[in-house]
Amino acid sequence: MTTLLNRTDGRPDELALIQSEPISMQWTNELRRNIGLYPSCNLLRVLLSLDVYTRTVVYPFLIKGWSSSRIADRLKVSLITIQMLLEIGREQLQRKLAEAR
Repeated sequence: MTTLLNRTDGRPDELALIQSEPISMQWTNELRRNIGLYPSCNLLRVLLSLDVYTRTVVYPFLIKGWSSSRIADRLKVSLITIQMLLEIGREQLQRKLAEAR
């Protein structure tokens, strides 16, 4: 995974682009508001526990219904990066939701 995410062609690291996007903070704040509205929703709490990169990709995919290509376009990163983060997020969500039972 690291090899694909760390650019060797002089372009900035795609993960740094995701974290620097104002939308990642906006979506985190939106997620916190939703947790306040739905405090018993484990999915929202587990989403908030994901790292900022994964959360910034998984949140619009699951909650907003965005496609992976729309997320990639919005965050200005490659589709492969988004797909990898979605896979990581899926695995983490499954594990953390199973632990919460």
